[in-house]
Amino acid sequence: MMPTRRSFLGLLGGGALAGPALVTVFGTGENVAAASPAVAGTVRTAFNWVPEVGWAPWYLADANGLFTTQGVTAPFVYSGPNDRPVNQIVRAGEADVGVAADELQLIQANRQGADFVILGAMYQRSPNGFLWLAQTPIAAPRDLVGKRIGLNSGDRARVNAVFRINGLPADYQAVPMGLDPQPLVDGAADVMTCYVTNQPIRLQLQGIAVRSVPYSDFGLKSYGGVLFASRRYVETNRDLLTHYFAGLLGGVDANVADPNAVLPVLKAIDPNVDLAYSEAGNRAYNALLDSDYTKIHGRLMIDPAFVEGQVYPSYIAAGETNLPPVSQLLDPTVMADAHTLL
Repeated sequence: MMPTRRSFLGLLGGGALAGPALVTVFGTGENVAAASPAVAGTVRTAFNWVPEVGWAPWYLADANGLFTTQGVTAPFVYSGPNDRPVNQIVRAGEADVGVAADELQLIQANRQGADFVILGAMYQRSPNGFLWLAQTPIAAPRDLVGKRIGLNSGDRARVNAVFRINGLPADYQAVPMGLDPQPLVDGAADVMTCYVTNQPIRLQLQGIAVRSVPYSDFGLKSYGGVLFASRRYVETNRDLLTHYFAGLLGGVDANVADPNAVLPVLKAIDPNVDLAYSEAGNRAYNALLDSDYTKIHGRLMIDPAFVEGQVYPSYIAAGETNLPPVSQLLDPTVMADAHTLL
């Protein structure tokens, strides 16, 4: 989710803890006292877009008092189409935790002098993907060969990577497009890049039959909604972050249990919110939450072996070089500790 996403969308107009529980420190087997209300505080979250249903887990964690129960105050900071990328907001000290489009955004920021560490991911598959009309015969990556592909700014490298990682020639006609799918409907392209949580749903609500897949389903693997902070912040606020993520995990579970529960919250934020899209979009986001890894280790967990063996090869296929050691980029232990608080 880059800060220029969804220009056509219409947007959305557009406590105290019970006591010192024991937490198992990931990888050590040692038990330590969890943070108490005396060390609770504020964690500011920077989103990479305006208020919308994609932030439902945070909204429910806030509205249901789940952050408060963990001793955390959690204000939200929003970006937008003409604002700075979320990594710049966090680096400037205007937020503590950020939600990035994918791992690559943070790898590139670190090359430019930041020192971000990835703590987890909201989505096991990125919502970035392909969209086409139902009558277009596309069922596998090979069916993209020879097609007219509508590309938003910056999408070409990932599209080329889909061809490369599937051993296919990058034989397609690039059609410059924005995020509005109308040119696809009008026949200017056979397929377009999209957010599977957005444009396909908008078209379906208009009665237009479409198909869509995340890039991950066509071989280009990446996480989505990547949760990150500066390494220094993690080192000095580990207990606070652990409780923050425990509250957020409760919000995720609440959103899965009742995807419509967030709708009144959204309505309070923006009386003009598109509830039909928000209801369907929330379910589409939830469909990206789980994987075999999270079924064992818990939601929001990120798998270092998957990054090493699947995500990094995807970025290499997209032309990236000099990727950092996975152990330097990731710290899954904070999220693992958060799970022990539930």
